[in-house]
Amino acid sequence: MSYAPFPRGPEASHPQFAGPPAGPSARSVTTRTVIGALLALAVLWGLVLLIAYGSLHTVTGQALDEVALAQAKADRNAYFPGAALVLAQYVPELVAVAAGVLALVWAVRYRRWTAAVCAAGAAFAANVTTQFLKHGVLDKPDLGIQQIASNSFPSGHTTAAASALMAVLLVAPPHLRARAGRWGALIAAVTGMLTILNGWHRPTDAAAALLIVGGWGVVAALVARAVDAALSRTDARPGAASARFYRQFRENRSRRRQDIEWSEDRGESAYLPPAHERAERQFAEQQRAEQERAARERGRAASYPQVQQGYPHAQYGHQQPQPTWSQPAPYGAPVYRPRCPARPRLGTAITLTVLAAALLAAAIWWPSPTVAGTLAGRVTLTAGYVGIAAAAALGWSLVARRLRAMAR
Repeated sequence: MSYAPFPRGPEASHPQFAGPPAGPSARSVTTRTVIGALLALAVLWGLVLLIAYGSLHTVTGQALDEVALAQAKADRNAYFPGAALVLAQYVPELVAVAAGVLALVWAVRYRRWTAAVCAAGAAFAANVTTQFLKHGVLDKPDLGIQQIASNSFPSGHTTAAASALMAVLLVAPPHLRARAGRWGALIAAVTGMLTILNGWHRPTDAAAALLIVGGWGVVAALVARAVDAALSRTDARPGAASARFYRQFRENRSRRRQDIEWSEDRGESAYLPPAHERAERQFAEQQRAEQERAARERGRAASYPQVQQGYPHAQYGHQQPQPTWSQPAPYGAPVYRPRCPARPRLGTAITLTVLAAALLAAAIWWPSPTVAGTLAGRVTLTAGYVGIAAAAALGWSLVARRLRAMAR
């Protein structure tokens, strides 16, 4: 991290202060964290099952899906030029490729290897889940409503693009997560709507695909946070925890190497103590180092009692230096770990869900028959579009909330 120069004053003797120290809860995985992730997963995938039953096995669900698709085709021919329609055919592939490249660049640029592995696993699992549900589990009965009764639930095009966008959110560094979540949810929702405009899928297909991706994103975020809590025991730059873990493993895997180091320190003819004595001495040295570090921290806290209330030198008119994410903190300096905002907000997802439910209820209980080309048909298609936006906002907001407490 980089720091602004400190003016003269009592703070000049402590130039390494970088903000309020972060507690251990910034990276810990508690029972509450696991239960919250499981509840989010139950909500997302429970909605997938509910949508699957309503759109596949009920007359009303199939009828509303068919009306929305017919209305989208009518609007496509009436309001969109041919060039835009041709471009819309390639949007899912372009979004998937661009998001995948961006996720790879961020993973290499910010050394987010653990998050990259979790994101790749989540993307692969989401696409496999979609294809397995579509071709192996779910079946659409022919109720005499839809012209093509073959099952297209969930949408594979939407899953491919949305899983790449979810990978971008998982790999994004803390200062870019809000932007990645906001734009990722928006682009995923637009991609799902374009699959309806192209005539490939119905609204429930795209909404279910986004919910599936959101569920696997929650799983990946929980795994990444657990690995981060297990490996991140240092305040170094992002990505250093994994490298440090591997380096320690490589240095300690050979007992012969440790014996050689002890022999070189004491001389070739010196007495080599037994393994248990060396372990005891190493443990004593570590305990002494921990005690010295704790004494330094207590002395610093005694010198500056205002640290617990905020920045200690605000009374002199000095502003707290803001750290950056490009350089590691100096040794012994408390590290400032801000809580990254979760975007999109959960309230946005709830609002869109309530609006989609209201429009759907209006389409079901419309006094006249719901037919494409009428006001009822437009209300049905609008309900489908708002439902897709709600699914994207819900999935991305729940994943962003899981990542909010991660400092790497």
